[in-house]
Amino acid sequence: MKRKKLELIQFSRAFVPFMVMMFHLSESMMDYYEFNLFGFSYIPISGGVNYFFALSGFMMYYIYHKNFGQSHQLKIFLINRFIRIYPLYWLLTCLYLIAIFLYPTLRVGHETNLDTLITSFLLIQSPKEIEPILIVAWSLVHTVFFYFVFSLLFLPKVNLSRIIIAIWALLTIAFYYGYLYIDHYLMRFFFNQYNLIFLAGLCSAYIITHFKVNIKLSIFMLVIGIIGFPVIWLNSIHEFIPISFDTGTGLASALIILGFGSLDMQIDMKIPRVFNYIGNAAFAIYLSHNFALDFLTELFSYLSIYDSLGGWLTSIVLLLLMLVIGCLVHSFIEKPLVQLLNRGIVKKKNALVTPMTNLYHSTPKGE
Repeated sequence: MKRKKLELIQFSRAFVPFMVMMFHLSESMMDYYEFNLFGFSYIPISGGVNYFFALSGFMMYYIYHKNFGQSHQLKIFLINRFIRIYPLYWLLTCLYLIAIFLYPTLRVGHETNLDTLITSFLLIQSPKEIEPILIVAWSLVHTVFFYFVFSLLFLPKVNLSRIIIAIWALLTIAFYYGYLYIDHYLMRFFFNQYNLIFLAGLCSAYIITHFKVNIKLSIFMLVIGIIGFPVIWLNSIHEFIPISFDTGTGLASALIILGFGSLDMQIDMKIPRVFNYIGNAAFAIYLSHNFALDFLTELFSYLSIYDSLGGWLTSIVLLLLMLVIGCLVHSFIEKPLVQLLNRGIVKKKNALVTPMTNLYHSTPKGE
């Protein structure tokens, strides 16, 4: 039976990059021009990355759950994930290193340290817990780790793998609530609360593939999830609910995904081609937008664009340019690169990567 394409999930992947870009844009507009775009500068982050985390867990289960216990699928899965993440990420990282060499004002300060270079290119947690060269790639470090945990499900003793993952989840909860504490960077990474967001997405996929969720209930969860984001944003400024930002946006993300996913399974619909394209380009947009924003804000500052256009027009132009650059990266770098590597590793008739297996995350590159 052919796997159903999830149009509403794809639509959400097109929308979330805008949310991430808007918050990073508001930060830059405040830093450069003291212009508070929509008041977002008061909010620490958008929570969009948490949506990509949940979406990655969801898509991993939805795409691969029928292959659990099939060890011969493990190599395919890992190659698939490698092709989707590392080549484009490595290329953009190298371009950023060249850019900070030519324009030192873009530097944070640790980019050329040997330990930063190694951990950044491998996408592993830094012992010093510093961000990768491409700052947005911090989320990919968690995503790659989740993929390795998820890969246990392809091993022959799948029930044992499930037990191991369940124990890992329980330990993560124990660390999160402070029942366990070990002051070591690996413990903080292995049992980070982001793991629970990935697992929430995975559980959402389990629900829609095993149960028929009432349409009214699906819409209710979707609405609550959508409302949840602005509520959590406000809560980060004026705390009126005893819930952390990541927990709140993670829960809201899971509800949105569960709502969209369950509706997709029951209703046939088509989204406009532009949203389908942006959904496929989400990873390229996510990886490139901060790099583009850094360069563009420096350029706009040098050319005094803000003085001519004002805050709102400058914001709109920057947002559109980030989107266009991300789409160009997708069409002229990411797609050809994936196709080239796919043809070089597997037979043409058995391509590993399809549009619905894009990440952002998810990822973000959320899947």
